[in-house]
Amino acid sequence: MILSLYMTALAITIDPAWARGRLALRGSPIPSPTFAFGTAIGGALDLPEPTIAPDLADRAKEVGAFDGDHLTVKITNAFGWDLPISYQSNVGSPTIIGNPSTNTFLAGSNTQVVVTRDFAGAIFIGKSFDPANSKIEISFNAPQGYRPGVDVSYVDGYSVPITCSCGGVPVTGCNIPLFRTGRTCPQNGPGDKVVCYNPKILINGGPADSFFQPCQGAAYTYPDDHGANAYGKCDSGDIQCCVGIGCPQPGQQHVKRSLEEWGFGNETEIAAGVA
Repeated sequence: MILSLYMTALAITIDPAWARGRLALRGSPIPSPTFAFGTAIGGALDLPEPTIAPDLADRAKEVGAFDGDHLTVKITNAFGWDLPISYQSNVGSPTIIGNPSTNTFLAGSNTQVVVTRDFAGAIFIGKSFDPANSKIEISFNAPQGYRPGVDVSYVDGYSVPITCSCGGVPVTGCNIPLFRTGRTCPQNGPGDKVVCYNPKILINGGPADSFFQPCQGAAYTYPDDHGANAYGKCDSGDIQCCVGIGCPQPGQQHVKRSLEEWGFGNETEIAAGVA
């Protein structure tokens, strides 16, 4: 079942002083449709300053360029819960086609976003509406030669496990349910195991905070955690993302992966939202 998300857009912009603004938001309700957030340095949204775009006829000739005007990202909710989902487009970027608004992503359903060239933005998914939710960062713009860019980022915080694949090959993200690893969240958001705020939001060079460490190098766990960068791996333009512990895991994810190794009870417990 396709969940229709083509509604009026929620306008969310990036504050250039994102670090200060993001920290001020922790533990507080979102006061307006505008909020700041951390970006993975070197990730899909950390781009050079915009340059004058080449002629349309020349774009497809660029080495490695995706020969298309639209990029589709498909997402599956395999988490077992209905989850809030929201969208952000960078300042100056085109909006997602159809202008999807903050909405509910039904358990077991699929959705997709379609973007045009020059897009850069993110999709936030979690158990509540929080700027620190796990996010998928997407870019499809001139500074990258119109090569699709995608990564999964826990730089702000972690809410649910997400991975993304390109052409059927997992390339970024981490399906480890961090709330079930026995590690202590350094700063919990409102609620029980809803969102864990990342203390390394401003700290480059790693290592990741202990809570986030199982996903280091697979999802962005600090701003320059470049193992999660999937640039150059999605030139087919076929991107599939998945939310949940059963999602495909990228090769760079840590070896300790099975539910038994992490000390899980059973699948019913996971589906109940304790992940």
